[in-house]
Amino acid sequence: MLRFIAIFVLALASSLASAEQIESIKGAKTVDAYEALQLFEKGATFVDVRDEFEYQLGHIRSAVHLDLKRDFNDLYLIETLDRNIPIVIYCNSAHCYRSAVATFLAVSWGYENVHYFKDGYFTWMALDLPVVMNQSQDRVAAVDDADSHWRQTMKTALAELQLARANQFIEAAEHP
Repeated sequence: MLRFIAIFVLALASSLASAEQIESIKGAKTVDAYEALQLFEKGATFVDVRDEFEYQLGHIRSAVHLDLKRDFNDLYLIETLDRNIPIVIYCNSAHCYRSAVATFLAVSWGYENVHYFKDGYFTWMALDLPVVMNQSQDRVAAVDDADSHWRQTMKTALAELQLARANQFIEAAEHP
């Protein structure tokens, strides 16, 4: 039933959307769902740039969540992260501009192995590829699929950045 709803939403969005699709981003490789799956199987880091509500409803398994409006700039701030790390940036669908904007930013920040998955989450889910739709599945996914070196590197770098921000906040509060 859920899969039917997802396919219906995807079809409806495709037929009703009047926004022009962004086909490619200079400096990045546009990939379809099958190419994205190959990258997923090789351990590339998928970056979900949707908002928290959309991400919690469901996301590609082991994707790193960096809301474009709130968290995505963290990729720019992490100086220790290898700029050649393979990342696949996605949003909901080809009509969602956020993944195009995020892809453009990642390329402009010097990331060299950026993939623009313009078809996005709805296509991934409609093809019955690995997704997480609630916490219980997330725990299963953590056991089933160990993080790749690239995914773990990005998650560690993001955690270190958050810790540094928290320490700065604490120091500022202690020494006004």
